[in-house]
Amino acid sequence: MRNFNRSEYAQLKNFFSFYVERYMPTESLPSEEQPLAVLEAMENRSPRMAFQRLRQAINDCVERSSSFDPAEVANLDAELISRGIITLSELRKRYSRGYANILKRGRIKNDTEFYLLQNVINDPTEKSPDELELLAKLLSDYEGA
Repeated sequence: MRNFNRSEYAQLKNFFSFYVERYMPTESLPSEEQPLAVLEAMENRSPRMAFQRLRQAINDCVERSSSFDPAEVANLDAELISRGIITLSELRKRYSRGYANILKRGRIKNDTEFYLLQNVINDPTEKSPDELELLAKLLSDYEGA
């Protein structure tokens, strides 16, 4: 299966499971609508699609965590390390690298990259007018394709 790395998938799923439990109260959702239940149902239908959706969910987690202060990130990373789970800091590095690769390439290849850029453009941190214009163009080009 192209673009499906089982090890990476397991790594991301462990992080997502931890993140959902910690930061996304889902008690009010029916069991079949819980984020992990939805992901696991998708795994049975299409592992490749589940991987793509998991990457999008991880991008969302990274975006949602952008307001965490450095001490909170350090504490969270330490807890993740103690549980053998990939750290938020590592995922943030991957997120940034992915962002840089898209900008360098000058086009969005897939929905995961689209959502990553959508998260970046919606992030409240200051961006230059040139960067905002480029992001808007890349998103618009992908939506129009």
